Amino acid sequence: MLTIEDESFGGVPALHIYDMNEGRTPLPTMLYWHGFSSAKEHNLDFAYQLAKKGIRVVLPEARHHGERREGLTEKQRLFKFWSIVIEGLQDTQSIRDSLEEQQLIKDSRLFTAGTSMGGILTCGALAAFPWIKGGAVMMGNPAWESYARQQIKILKEQGTFPISDEKAEQEIQQLLHYDLSQQPALLGDRPLFFWHGREDNVVPYEDSYAFYEKIKQTRLIGDDTIMYHLEEKAMHKVSREGMLAMADWTVKHI
Repeated sequence: MLTIEDESFGGVPALHIYDMNEGRTPLPTMLYWHGFSSAKEHNLDFAYQLAKKGIRVVLPEARHHGERREGLTEKQRLFKFWSIVIEGLQDTQSIRDSLEEQQLIKDSRLFTAGTSMGGILTCGALAAFPWIKGGAVMMGNPAWESYARQQIKILKEQGTFPISDEKAEQEIQQLLHYDLSQQPALLGDRPLFFWHGREDNVVPYEDSYAFYEKIKQTRLIGDDTIMYHLEEKAMHKVSREGMLAMADWTVKHI
């Protein structure tokens, strides 16, 4: 039987899902980040699929979301997209430190994963933290600079871009350190799973697929430590098949 607990790890509110028969014994652990405009509880279906396979799952609440909303409008929150992601990296470190202090992670086997914004955050975390053992990216993007420039282009076309080009460029330069697509060697031989819909027009799949193709060339033929599920006709919503494929792959590699 699984249990769901409201907890705080390193000061970050989160849902903690695990097999109650395991209690507080160390388990392989997945940190799963939600998407933009979502909240931690919206990924309980992913957590269930992982936890029933013996994985401890932590669903953190991103800044300006859910119980950390702080009263921003949707537009105000959109303009803070990248600061939310960067703070999520800092939170990832804090959560990991708290889990390690409580001796909840088995053999340092910690993966990160996420949906959309959470998948983008996951790619940055893999660039930033060599202690993350692998990850799963659901509709995310490892090419931070490319995606940020896409966002700016759309906002300008809508006439809602709030800052100068100079300020925007300064902010983009701050993202380069976490742009995994430009530093593929940072991934090393760590396992990484992608799921994306071909018709996704919110976070287009092309950048992540190009990254996958580059990494695949460095792995042995048939090596499924790098995996990409591109689902035809799917848009910006993870299918049940995608969720199950991710869970099966994770339990094999975590």
